[in-house]
Amino acid sequence: MLARQMMLPRLALRAVHTTSRLSGGQEFYWGPEKAAGRELVGYGANGDNIYQDRLDYWYPAIRFRKEDSTIAPIRAKEQADWKNLSAEEKKLLYRYSFRQTLSEFEAPTGYWKVIGAVILSVLGLCTYYAVLLNVYVYPELPPTFQNEYKEAQVERALVLEKGQFLGAPTKYDYENQKWKK
Repeated sequence: MLARQMMLPRLALRAVHTTSRLSGGQEFYWGPEKAAGRELVGYGANGDNIYQDRLDYWYPAIRFRKEDSTIAPIRAKEQADWKNLSAEEKKLLYRYSFRQTLSEFEAPTGYWKVIGAVILSVLGLCTYYAVLLNVYVYPELPPTFQNEYKEAQVERALVLEKGQFLGAPTKYDYENQKWKK
């Protein structure tokens, strides 16, 4: 039987992990009843017998802890009226079934600090690399990027285009050697 289950694809094996009722009315589990000694309590998010805290599906397939001598009498007491259970016993039942409460699950962890440190480190390395390239790899800028050259080029264009009525020469006062306002 085990060899046959090992040959089945995983998705087909998931379908085998379902419950059915026997003629006596008791439930019978086709798959393994416990995963690592923990009780199978439901289908879970995807049918696998794993414990997983998820915000979108808050019902794991197995209990969080194995049943031991501490919880066994409380589980027996749980079958009766819950009004007979104390608050501590209810909390203990919850902690054996779930790892953390919803408020603990949603609490901030401070992991944003690690992400921020990584982002700032990458930005620092990129800046260092860009400076290194500008200093040691790229050639000097040509003289056409200097302000004196640009000013001389504008003056030359004004002299050559003095008689035009469109563009920059119309905004320059040739008598006072200043730009018009």
